[in-house]
Amino acid sequence: MTRMPLSTALLLTSFCSNVPSSVEPPGDDDPRSPARLPEPLRDSLSGGGQAPELMALPSGRFIRGDLQGNSTDVDEKPPTDVILSRPFAIGVYEVTFDEFDAFCDATGRAKPDDSGWGRGRRPVVNVTWNDAVAYTRWLSAQTGHLYRLPTDAEWEYAARAGTDTRFWWGDDLGVDLANCAGCGSAWDGYETAPVGSFQPNPFGLYDTAGNVFEWVADCFAETFAKAPADGSAHENPAGCGQRVYRGGSWSFPPREVRSANRWRDFPTGSSDDMGFRVVRELDPEP
Repeated sequence: MTRMPLSTALLLTSFCSNVPSSVEPPGDDDPRSPARLPEPLRDSLSGGGQAPELMALPSGRFIRGDLQGNSTDVDEKPPTDVILSRPFAIGVYEVTFDEFDAFCDATGRAKPDDSGWGRGRRPVVNVTWNDAVAYTRWLSAQTGHLYRLPTDAEWEYAARAGTDTRFWWGDDLGVDLANCAGCGSAWDGYETAPVGSFQPNPFGLYDTAGNVFEWVADCFAETFAKAPADGSAHENPAGCGQRVYRGGSWSFPPREVRSANRWRDFPTGSSDDMGFRVVRELDPEP
């Protein structure tokens, strides 16, 4: 639409392929319990402070796109088998104003407007794709590790967290499970929520549905017909006019926070419902 390496054993034993049948808070014996997830990873910055908190995800295989066949958007079709051959670490949360402001302070970059909602733990908004890429490059220089935006496939793999339903929690919208216009939360259709205000998905990631749209690395393509099967970013040798963003936002209705939903904009575009989360590359599994 327009508009730090971890062992393979730890990674693979930390996740369960069972899809949750409800969204009740997980108990200690539930594979989604925080006690059963790997410890988050967080790098120190050479200039002081810390990089965003990350969750290491194992390599894997999944089907991306509109699996239910109820979307009229051709950019979600056809459902495509994707094999991610390498593990990666992805932001537990959307990048916050606190984190992005530290980058601006260190580099002399102008700080993005917060639209009057406050900064701190709220997700950074009013950032372009170019801004997001610049932030990841700064993290790479500060930590000595390779940070970047997630690819479209990595983002959906992380957002689905082993599920094949419309939302990670199931096919029904439920109440107060995400921040969108009509999701039944305190922020419905009004503003961003502080990151982590809702239950995480089975991979321990927050706000993959709603709150703010999230830039990803890929050039936009009209369909998945020629999308890389290895989950790498789609690039256009002739030039990339528009970049993809995912996840829905506080200002859009429930259908737009589906795991399959995709949007696009120019890399210089920004708005008060667009942010991002980061990926850090990990060593290949042995």
